[in-house]
Amino acid sequence: MEFEALHKFNVSLDDKEHIVYSVAASRLVERDAMEKLIDAYAPLVKALDRVAAVSYFCNQFANTCLSLQYAVSLLGKSVDLSLDRITVQLFAVGDGKYGVAYKLDRWAEEQAPKNEAERQAWLERVYAIFYENTVRRIYESAAIVGGVDAGQLWGLLPTRFNYMTEQWMLAAASEEQRNRVSADYAFLTREIPVAVFGRSKNPFDVKIRWVEDLKDPCKQIRMKNVCCQYYRTEGGYYCYTCPRIKESEREERRIKAREPEPVST
Repeated sequence: MEFEALHKFNVSLDDKEHIVYSVAASRLVERDAMEKLIDAYAPLVKALDRVAAVSYFCNQFANTCLSLQYAVSLLGKSVDLSLDRITVQLFAVGDGKYGVAYKLDRWAEEQAPKNEAERQAWLERVYAIFYENTVRRIYESAAIVGGVDAGQLWGLLPTRFNYMTEQWMLAAASEEQRNRVSADYAFLTREIPVAVFGRSKNPFDVKIRWVEDLKDPCKQIRMKNVCCQYYRTEGGYYCYTCPRIKESEREERRIKAREPEPVST
């Protein structure tokens, strides 16, 4: 069935194995419930504080956003991802690693209209309902618990979306499919009213910045849109593509990464 295509985003109708914590997503708009989730999640990702744990959780919650984007662009339908339909599950992956899954109480979909004008109106409605009633409520609740600006959490989304939509276009079966992925993401980026996000600017509408690849001087890679807070985890540090580090430090890392391997004797 088509809903199995969303398993890659940990969106499913089934419980995950090795669940260590579970909570109805609708409860996470309450501070107490969000605090309990974040405090349960923090040691699983070795977070040193709630800022890191909240950022990691919201970065994982982006999988619900990506699952909707995948569904509308590649399956031609929307999926009901209302908070009252989702159970958030923290589960053990193995080797000391943990993931976040989203169990739906049932599968509910809506086919996209064939007419392009009708489809755009449909898409705006689908995006607006999901981002205002699901994502915004989760991110604003998490921001309060983490003591961070919600903009930091929204800022995590473009990094994931720019990478994933590129991968979908590369794997597309046809030019039509590639164009659909591109057009739907452009619509999300430019056409959705900012009030939906509760921000002064659409969080997806960002300038992509590029930096020289760590090892390959002929290759450019995207910088992260915001810091992922990895440096606030045990043994963590600023990522090479973090916007917080200076270009001089990036250059030092490139030089070190490109040093020839010592020859064994």
